[in-house]
Amino acid sequence: MKTKPFLTLLLLWTMIVGAMAEEHGTLFVHLKDGTIVQFTLPVQKPVVSFTRGTMKVAFQENGNEDYVSFERDQVENLTVGTTDVTAIEDVKSDECQRISFDLTSAGVVRVSGLQPSDRLQVFGLDGKSVSAVVSRHDGEATVDLIQQPHGIYIVSVNQRFTFKLMKP
Repeated sequence: MKTKPFLTLLLLWTMIVGAMAEEHGTLFVHLKDGTIVQFTLPVQKPVVSFTRGTMKVAFQENGNEDYVSFERDQVENLTVGTTDVTAIEDVKSDECQRISFDLTSAGVVRVSGLQPSDRLQVFGLDGKSVSAVVSRHDGEATVDLIQQPHGIYIVSVNQRFTFKLMKP
């Protein structure tokens, strides 16, 4: 008889954890150097075009249209799949030193020191994705947290390293 309450609690816990997990459709651009650039579907609305040996991916970021471009010989392939947005990796200190964050206004954060087309994923402390952006060709990205409540957020760059960010 004691196993029934235990199994009920286990089932309830499994349902809660499953509800917290969040997957998004994702367009993956696989580059020949091993880099993978990701665009969240349908949030970023990526549009791929080809002109004279250059592939351009236009996308929406914080309500503005932006783009990244790649030479044809840089691109291995394009795939569409899903991304588990609750996965956060440990910080690697040798890569962290080049990234800087600047809170430009109440909830807008400018991130600089990135590589072109780095993917930033922002998570709340509950593990849910609240924003996804791709850095521009100049290595900067703008993360809009205006609609998010004050608190601590986790920023993951290319799912390689993470930072904590506090919105006052």
